[in-house]
Amino acid sequence: MIRDALPRLILLLLLLLLLLCPSPAPGEGGEEDEEEEADEERQRREDRQEAVKEEKEQEVADRQKEEEEEEDGPKITWGQSADTDPDMVYFDHDNLTNLTVIVGHRAALPCRVLNLNSKDGQQVSWIRQRDLHILTVGIYTYTADDRFKVVHATESDEWTLQINPVAFRDAGVYECQVSSSPKISLPISLSVEAQKARIEGPAEVYIQNGSTIRLTCIVNTHYDNVGIVSWFRDTHRLDYDSPRGGVSIEIEKTPTHTTSKLFITPALRGDSGNYTCGPQCAAPASVLVLVVNGEESAAVHKAGSSAARPDPRVVCCCPLMLLLLLLLSLPLQQCAR
Repeated sequence: MIRDALPRLILLLLLLLLLLCPSPAPGEGGEEDEEEEADEERQRREDRQEAVKEEKEQEVADRQKEEEEEEDGPKITWGQSADTDPDMVYFDHDNLTNLTVIVGHRAALPCRVLNLNSKDGQQVSWIRQRDLHILTVGIYTYTADDRFKVVHATESDEWTLQINPVAFRDAGVYECQVSSSPKISLPISLSVEAQKARIEGPAEVYIQNGSTIRLTCIVNTHYDNVGIVSWFRDTHRLDYDSPRGGVSIEIEKTPTHTTSKLFITPALRGDSGNYTCGPQCAAPASVLVLVVNGEESAAVHKAGSSAARPDPRVVCCCPLMLLLLLLLSLPLQQCAR
């Protein structure tokens, strides 16, 4: 009878073990660990609050310092108010205060001064804030760097500082200053960016076998400045005369951008590779193209998702189950003798 009852007993023990085997729970690790983590989180929160408080206090102090300096320094007058002297000199409120230019291009910093009275000796000057260098006074230039000059037409309100060609070192703040009483000054921030290319879309492109490869490259400068835009697959240059055939390139030009579009049809498995848009005078951009069949494309996307993880209950219970089976097998062997 004992031998007949053993299989049932083993089955009941296995079921009981599966039910009682604990599953790992988030945050499990003991009350002491939880309290320690809570203390650390509370300390981090207090540190962040203290840092924010110090930052706010510093901002207030900096603002007060700027206000004190502005009381004795040049002031900005954007436009006239109802009680303003109609003959008072002021800056046009539509004047730009931030300008971004591509390196190698012409930078034109605008300054429109209204009601300027040259008879009273009022003059417009441009000053580089970095070193307080006076670049121009009126129509005259006071720097040995011939890239700088002021552009002003007679009877015009425009006093434009021109830097041609602009270099990275020219980035910074420039002041358009009027020698009125009191003096007024308008700061203009100049940013200089590198010529560079970018390819629209993701860094990895999946193309179905037999379709068309379409890649669009945008260069942030005019075609005359960027030079020839070439396409490469790995180290092989692509053009109309490529032995592969089926390659076409379209170029679009605007005053600020150059766009090059690459078309390859039909897409073949051998067309997979690293495609690079390489302007002659700008930083290149690359994208990985993979030509796959429809089923392979779905498999690739599925493989990119998170991998399946084993059930924690199985990980936990498998060793215990093996041990239990080993122990239970001993009386069975004895009964069989």
